Amino acid sequence: MPHSLMETPKDPIRVVHFSVTPLAGAPIRLVQTLNRLTKVEARLIDLTRFGIYDHDVVFDETPQEALRLAKQADILHLHNYIDLDCQQFAPIDFKKLFADNKRIIRHFHSTSDWIAEQMGSSEEELLACSLPSLVIAQYPERFFRKSLVIPNLIPHSHPLYTPLGEQEPEFDIFFSHTKTAGAFERRWDTKAAPEMIRIIEQVATQTGCSYKIITGKPLSEVLQVKQKARIVIDDLATGSYHLTGLEGLTQGKPVLSFLDERCLHLLRHFSGLDHCPFINVRLEDARQVLIYLLDHPDVCRKIGRASRNWILSYWNEEKLIQFYVQAYEKLLEDPDAIKRQEKFNIADNDFFNWVLPDLIFKARKHHYQRQDFRDDERIPLD
Repeated sequence: MPHSLMETPKDPIRVVHFSVTPLAGAPIRLVQTLNRLTKVEARLIDLTRFGIYDHDVVFDETPQEALRLAKQADILHLHNYIDLDCQQFAPIDFKKLFADNKRIIRHFHSTSDWIAEQMGSSEEELLACSLPSLVIAQYPERFFRKSLVIPNLIPHSHPLYTPLGEQEPEFDIFFSHTKTAGAFERRWDTKAAPEMIRIIEQVATQTGCSYKIITGKPLSEVLQVKQKARIVIDDLATGSYHLTGLEGLTQGKPVLSFLDERCLHLLRHFSGLDHCPFINVRLEDARQVLIYLLDHPDVCRKIGRASRNWILSYWNEEKLIQFYVQAYEKLLEDPDAIKRQEKFNIADNDFFNWVLPDLIFKARKHHYQRQDFRDDERIPLD
């Protein structure tokens, strides 16, 4: 008999998440927040121990526990690269569980071409998947046009996500990245690490500022370092923010990130506010902005306080987690109810939501390659 909230109104919803990669720690943070703030009983089964984020159940260490949880779940929540044909968690058979009326939902965190590439399938096959699906309210949502758009959240009350009070920053600029691709090598799968590192080094040479660049470290260590920074840099190339940017905001930092109009539209909707808390700046303009902020620490402090207040008032976890609870409730009642919100329909404004951002990106690439933004030119301070 199909699951229904009407049949078991007092029972908690049991949701088991599955992930084969860490996905910037989004799955474990979501599971922890569901357990802390809602009546949903959430578990996460990671394929293996990644070593840089927290874990709940690790499949290759306790496969029978994972199988037990999957059988008992009301909902299976599959992240990014997992579909009904996935064999990586065998003997868990997602296709059989689905046929036995287990509710299953997919959750996309990356672009469709990247996910398809990692799964060894075609982008067309991926987008044709008929499972109900969610997509994060950042750059990937423009690829998954049928998916319900839902925001990433940050556990802002956790000590590692809070400001250090009146303590003076120990260094000036923080930047972290997971990929080494250049700004214009791939459209979305980059934070422009080579170019950004070069810019930071040039700014340090000119101003004498201090900086730290981190990659491949445990999240707890990264957050501890980031807390001690004056300025945080996110993604200045693609047009979207990332979890590292939200982390910087909740720690009370001025955060540089370039958001295109589509990302700004989503941010406005889910926050309910027209104001963008990020310092919205492109890679090409970053040096001037960084130098100004370094020369005006009082401005950094003011923007940092506003960043934290924005998170607490408009992007707090108590508010955002309800989008997930509501999605689970809809899924149990009627899987067909999990679909793209009308207000986020890409096709209605395809040129502005899809074509124009790509045209601007191509123009930036052409200009960047012709003009030597990569040299060590001096930038006047006034």
